Amino acid sequence: MTATSPYPGGPDKTRDEILPKLVPKPWIRKAAKPLALTNCKIIDPESGKILTAVTGVVLQDGRVTQLLSKGQTTTVENTIDLKGAHVCPGLIDCHVHVTAVPGVKTIGELFDMADELVHLRTTYVLKEMLSRGFTTVRDTGGASKALANAIEEGLIQGPRLFQCGKGLSQTGGHGDFSKTARSTAGCCGGEIKSLARVVDGYDAVLRATREEIKGGADFIKIMAGGGVASSTDAIETVQFLAEEIQAITRTCKQMGNIHTTAHAYTVESINHAIDNGVRGIEHGNLIDEATAQRMAKEEIFLTPTLSCYGIMVRPPFENFLPEESKRKNEEVMKDGLRALQIAEEAGVCVCYGTDLLVSMHALQTEEFTVRSSILPASTILRHATTNAAKLLRREGQLGIIAPGAIADFIILAPDANPLHDITVLDRPEKYLLAVIKDGRVVRSRLDGLRVTPDNE
Repeated sequence: MTATSPYPGGPDKTRDEILPKLVPKPWIRKAAKPLALTNCKIIDPESGKILTAVTGVVLQDGRVTQLLSKGQTTTVENTIDLKGAHVCPGLIDCHVHVTAVPGVKTIGELFDMADELVHLRTTYVLKEMLSRGFTTVRDTGGASKALANAIEEGLIQGPRLFQCGKGLSQTGGHGDFSKTARSTAGCCGGEIKSLARVVDGYDAVLRATREEIKGGADFIKIMAGGGVASSTDAIETVQFLAEEIQAITRTCKQMGNIHTTAHAYTVESINHAIDNGVRGIEHGNLIDEATAQRMAKEEIFLTPTLSCYGIMVRPPFENFLPEESKRKNEEVMKDGLRALQIAEEAGVCVCYGTDLLVSMHALQTEEFTVRSSILPASTILRHATTNAAKLLRREGQLGIIAPGAIADFIILAPDANPLHDITVLDRPEKYLLAVIKDGRVVRSRLDGLRVTPDNE
């Protein structure tokens, strides 16, 4: 006697083939299958050398499990001969705004975009970043923990995402893009607009910090000085009172020693941030030797973003900024390279950042070329790998190819050694052959190395 369904016409049980799709999160993928890459040159950014004793690497479950020495073989079924290609750790961009999406021509239009459009277009920005070889990015205002989780779970494709939620700005500060002199926001939570939220006073700043941490922020971003894109604050302004910044940094320390960073260009704003407990500086174009030496001594990170200043004013973006912002852009652009050199000579831990908006994201790799005008290739590669991993507190996991590290790689052509010429990273269309993230191939132009399907 056969079982009958309690629902007329319906089956008595669900088909076994459909059961995997009935779990709460059916998009979560299985761990990556083992993969071995042989006959390749492994780049070690920390030493600035190719590991000459190593000719291959084995990946399993998203991690590096073994480095293969010359003559050593592997039993991994999926073994790919790379024919002398370079294998480099995946790149890390420590200053992005993934929600500053394409679709508009001016910065004013950017901040008027509907949230639904921002969310949808962000998926394009993330996918493109990954295809350029950036397997990890640090969003300094605009992204959310929900977005980071969606990437981690495989719901959308993109780099591993570290985010701060919304940056914190005072009224009239770098993150205040409201069009009126008086805010219409509520009394405590702060006005929230695009990349930042506006908060004033100890209590409001304290609450906003706690809300961002509750929301899953990996770090907190503070607007401590004037900026280019904001229209109401001069570059030389110093923003937030000491007690307001202390409310942020003390809370972060108590809530798990969460990292803090500050948008700051001038010596005054940089020291103001550091005096009150901030552990990182974004931009820093007007830094001097004494401040750089202090940063090195106190282990304060610096993330310059030099390429964006030229990109924002040359075709096709010559009308992106209003005239006042163009003037401020020129003010900080002229000293950017000198500031980078000062910081390096002082021993500051410098990281790679771009700070690009809208369609400018496509020029994310140009920062390599800009920095190459004054720094050695090996130094710049560390900016985008091992130094960045230190900032993210992921040493030994990101920015390195070693047993136990996360299997994030880029594969470059045999004639493209970034330790000799860092600008090969600025020509991904020519030299980038494949991108691997978490042991899964997400882009490939190599024979035999196929992109990992979603169902594997």
